[in-house]
Amino acid sequence: MPISVGTVRDIPVRALKLCGLTWSGDLLWFSEGVLNQIIAIDPATGAVQHRIPCAAVRSDLTTMGGHLIQVVGDDRVLRVIDPATGDTITELPNPRPGEVLSGIEATQHGVWVGYEDRKVIDLRTTEGLALVDAIPVHARPAGVTVSDNYLAYADYHGAHINLVSLETRREVASYHVAGNPTGLTWDGSRIWYCDHTTLQLRAIMVPGISAQ
Repeated sequence: MPISVGTVRDIPVRALKLCGLTWSGDLLWFSEGVLNQIIAIDPATGAVQHRIPCAAVRSDLTTMGGHLIQVVGDDRVLRVIDPATGDTITELPNPRPGEVLSGIEATQHGVWVGYEDRKVIDLRTTEGLALVDAIPVHARPAGVTVSDNYLAYADYHGAHINLVSLETRREVASYHVAGNPTGLTWDGSRIWYCDHTTLQLRAIMVPGISAQ
């Protein structure tokens, strides 16, 4: 039975289509799929700190090795971007060509990649994106993120954020949230999500994984 949780922080943003979301240690970066931009904001004030043009934004966004990685184009390739200059460093192919890459999160374990059409979240190596594990999930994953012990993914249509135990590789909790979540990120104490419906970045505290 899903548990309903309220938000603890809501930041309205100027956007038409919220896609990806990531945390860089002090800033929230979100991607916008109509204006085709990646925007950094201060989570305390909501003030915009940076804007980066990014053509053909699709689905999710993450950070790895000091770079931003944005899913782009109909083929859902991975564009590696220097956040300081906005320059494209390289583009990496979709690890599952022809399939709908909908979520991505780079972590110490590797790169987690969600596929909407397969209802699966892959764990892949940071070098070469080789498959390490594939975790079936019950809903179509939008954004994905990882806390210390859990993999979280957004169920856009069901308005849920679901948790998978990294130890057992099984879903262990489901939280009903306001709006419809797409991109997700973890700031060390809260799960943030893009609310596609109300065009806000919203944060929730999840019992058992959020810092007290």
